[in-house]
Amino acid sequence: MILALVVGLGVGYVAGYYTGLNSVQPSTTLLIDAAGTLQVPFNGIVNNVVRPEYPTLSYNYIFEGSRLAANEITQANKSFDIYASADYQIIPQQLIPAHASWYIVFATNAMSVLYTNHSRFASEINSTNWYQVITRPGVIVGVSNKDTDPSGSQAIIMLQLAGLLYYQNATYLYDQLYVTKAAKNELIIVPTETTLDAQLETGAVDYVLSYSSEAVSHKLQHLTLDPKVDLSDLSQADWYAKASVTVEGKPMTGAPILYDLTIPSNSPDTSMGIAFIKALFSSQGQEILSASGLRPLNPVWVYNQSAVPPDIIQAITQAGIAIKEAQ
Repeated sequence: MILALVVGLGVGYVAGYYTGLNSVQPSTTLLIDAAGTLQVPFNGIVNNVVRPEYPTLSYNYIFEGSRLAANEITQANKSFDIYASADYQIIPQQLIPAHASWYIVFATNAMSVLYTNHSRFASEINSTNWYQVITRPGVIVGVSNKDTDPSGSQAIIMLQLAGLLYYQNATYLYDQLYVTKAAKNELIIVPTETTLDAQLETGAVDYVLSYSSEAVSHKLQHLTLDPKVDLSDLSQADWYAKASVTVEGKPMTGAPILYDLTIPSNSPDTSMGIAFIKALFSSQGQEILSASGLRPLNPVWVYNQSAVPPDIIQAITQAGIAIKEAQ
């Protein structure tokens, strides 16, 4: 009887041990490579929507200029579960078809002028005179590099459109900044627009030409500009196309600001990429995007829908978001 009791206890212990092991959720990893302006909303979605479902989640990310981020995949051969861009033209130009087979255009943004109370002429600048204030002598302006970060090329497009709108001359304001101010070291150019936030807050620059969402996310002052200038209005696409810029030696026509994403073909864990995108299109995920200053799209545009994981399409439609086929 004693021997039977000992054996029974041993069997029970072993069974309990292995049951305990099986009840522990395996560790999961989410790797994101995305535009700098997506850091605040994407971190919010991961921490508030994804983590509750995956408590053991290991989250690793790179947030930088969208073109630099794409180079991590296409040139450095790094693997990510999510790639997201602030320029919807980068995925089809750089990742399709070798590094991705589909993408979803999910949000828009607006160009703006960011500043603080300590910026020169902060008490004077407004949405009708901003282009006159930022070109004054002594005013230091920050922008990102057009060849590494879409906000850099979009800032140039914005200046050209403002030149056309206010001076009937597309190059007038561009020359004021990129020729006159550059020669006086009053134009600061950085690889990624997010690095300008600290310089703005310390007074190293007076104004930054960047996204309104960057101001909202980091509680900076900013101006709401004319839709003919801020690249936020999809109906103004023909007007935006009147401006152009050369990016990495290739001409780029002005267009509305649109964010897109995909799961790269070499994703280490496609299931986690799917989980993140489902979270993005959940009601809470859409609210986080909006709270960060981005404007979620409805409908979204999907390229090569047949290649998109069905769980993602289902999550979009269940959220009441329509789908249009991207060309």
